[in-house]
Amino acid sequence: MDSFLSRVAAAWAGIQPGDRATIIIAVIAIMAVALVIYQTSLLMLQTDLMKRHARIMERQHEILERQLAQRLEFEMTYELRHHTDDTFIIEFRVKNTGTKTANGFYWLILTPVNEFHELLRADVTTPVFRAGTHVEMDGVKYRETSTYRSEPLYPGRTTTLAVSYLMKEKARVPFFLWWQISSEGGLSPDGGGLGKITAAV
Repeated sequence: MDSFLSRVAAAWAGIQPGDRATIIIAVIAIMAVALVIYQTSLLMLQTDLMKRHARIMERQHEILERQLAQRLEFEMTYELRHHTDDTFIIEFRVKNTGTKTANGFYWLILTPVNEFHELLRADVTTPVFRAGTHVEMDGVKYRETSTYRSEPLYPGRTTTLAVSYLMKEKARVPFFLWWQISSEGGLSPDGGGLGKITAAV
């Protein structure tokens, strides 16, 4: 190692001062170019990483938008059908107005005790649902019926939740029905309150 350094020192001493300056300038220029190339490669790497990060963020945003677009919403309606000269069959229907399949949900319907002499049932051939507690709203006593529906309800589809019998004379004066549905998407109607239906002939 010492002999190598000695030979380098001797060779350097043999170079003219002007040539030495030229060599030093050339070495500095080469180092500067190498530094620029290194910095440029780092910049290109950083730019590539930023582009990849931006693509990842864009994909995450798209996934979030799709998840937000897939929502559960419900709409409750009713239909009166002639049964006898004195009675209607009232049918409670729910529609999935959202964009996501409801894989089971809980439903609640409040029916006024004075107007409904019958409990709710899944259809006219099945036993009645177990009656819940009575609640009073605006001076009217209501019977609470609540149960779980396990069958899926696809977007845009409508299904019958319950039926009952209604005296025609009771339907001559409008009255209110109340409802709520609890699913993996939250409560319907929005806001967590009860939905109101005005029933009348």
